Amino acid sequence: MIKVYDIQSNSFRDINFSMNQNGFVLFNRSALSVFKCYYNICGFFYLDRIRSKIHLIDLNDCLIAIPEYSFIEIVDDCKSSLVEYNITERVDFRPSLGFICLYLQEKLDDISDYFTKLCYNIMQNNRLLNSFAKMNDSIIYPISEQELYAFAQNVFKLTHFDYISPDYDTSFKYTIDSLINGYHINFTKDDIEKYAYNISRLAYEKVVEYNG
Repeated sequence: MIKVYDIQSNSFRDINFSMNQNGFVLFNRSALSVFKCYYNICGFFYLDRIRSKIHLIDLNDCLIAIPEYSFIEIVDDCKSSLVEYNITERVDFRPSLGFICLYLQEKLDDISDYFTKLCYNIMQNNRLLNSFAKMNDSIIYPISEQELYAFAQNVFKLTHFDYISPDYDTSFKYTIDSLINGYHINFTKDDIEKYAYNISRLAYEKVVEYNG
């Protein structure tokens, strides 16, 4: 039986399939390999192509959090495959700021995180959302070299952001180009964060052009 983390009681309980509760189903981050087989993830939301619906999801370096009411709607095969990754013991789970803003449907005017704003704009732009659905892939903020390559390639595929502007130095343009085209470079943890941030910024600036 899937366990749910109830924020109000700060404890785990059985999932309630008959009611919408205020809980989160938590999984180890390695469950992404299963989840991506069934859904396309874009930062703080995932796309149910069959029902043409968007559901929220929260990802950090260690775990995945899905609102209980959303998890109930996940296809049965996916639910069964996710059971082994379900976190059932107390953890230090705090929803990310980006997730909270989308969860509460708040405006993002004061949010400085480009990735959060990028995800929000993709959600709000039907043309981008349709393009994302046709990609049949995921855009996940990276924590490893492998994820950084996938992130750069999928974000560029969706937004075609500009990285060859004369405003950027040669080293920056070369690195972004290498990521997009899969040329191997060794990245430190700081490098991964730096380029994920800059790719998010470039993509958000491009998306703002679409919406403008």
